Amino acid sequence: MSADALIICFGPLGRFVDALAAVKRVHEANAHPRLTLLTAPNLASLAAATSLFDNINTMEPPANGKGLRALAKVLKSRRYARIYDFERSALSRKLLDAIGMFGPNVAGQNRRAKWCLETEPPHPLDADADLLDLCGIGGQTPRPAPGPDLRMLLRRRAGAPSLEPEFFGLTRPFIIINLPAEGAANRWPEEQYGRLALAILAARTGCALTGPFGARALARNIARQDERIKDLCARTDFFQIAALANHAGGMVGHANGNMHLAAAAGGLVISLHQGHEDANAHSPRGRRAIAFVAPDIQTLPAHNVRDALQMFGALK
Repeated sequence: MSADALIICFGPLGRFVDALAAVKRVHEANAHPRLTLLTAPNLASLAAATSLFDNINTMEPPANGKGLRALAKVLKSRRYARIYDFERSALSRKLLDAIGMFGPNVAGQNRRAKWCLETEPPHPLDADADLLDLCGIGGQTPRPAPGPDLRMLLRRRAGAPSLEPEFFGLTRPFIIINLPAEGAANRWPEEQYGRLALAILAARTGCALTGPFGARALARNIARQDERIKDLCARTDFFQIAALANHAGGMVGHANGNMHLAAAAGGLVISLHQGHEDANAHSPRGRRAIAFVAPDIQTLPAHNVRDALQMFGALK
């Protein structure tokens, strides 16, 4: 059996971005001569840009038991010394269970894991750090565990025209409102997002909208209010999100993958949360990441969020 290690994380984007903090710790510990990543195809470009992996294998997550067993057979044949499950989803647990006995040592949450968290902290960053502590990788991480640092993504593509606000018709200063997908939990109401966009324009500051594919209808409705609102929803790649977050006065809104990526890239982000439980489990972590906690997000008025933007220097 080789001493190489496999890291499993199919995503989504926010989970993958946070997992990079743990991957960096494994990389810096020099515990394995080579690190191989198994992830979803849409995350390959981001994974490659981090330079943390020697090999990147991509595939869509298996949709049924037959696919899981076939993939488990392939992974077992590679004879990895260790598998790190930084996804810890029902899918990844089933996959690792399918590998069966006499496979690689596993750090994760499946029933045959050699290193398994008895109690998993609510935030994935803390759970990753606890898991690596169990494995003895590179000493212990302080709690709460810090978020990943992806500022190198911008340094490596510095000067690219597609990373500049002008590429999207934006002039500075501007604020990014990050929108949730339809059906997302703890969603701030659409009308409040719309009022916030108009309040930002009233402060003589530009406004851009970002979000996942499932937020396009919401973005169109908000952008119809004023032609100065730039709808960039589902029209930006990972590197553009990171760059725009750094050029912007700040990013505010739903704590999905875009927000986690922006925080990791060093942008000022203010994520909106329904209570402390939601914030403790889903808030981005970074040098300039702020969690705005509301007891009832459905009644949180837009002017309160606008005041928070001003308080933290996003609106000047």
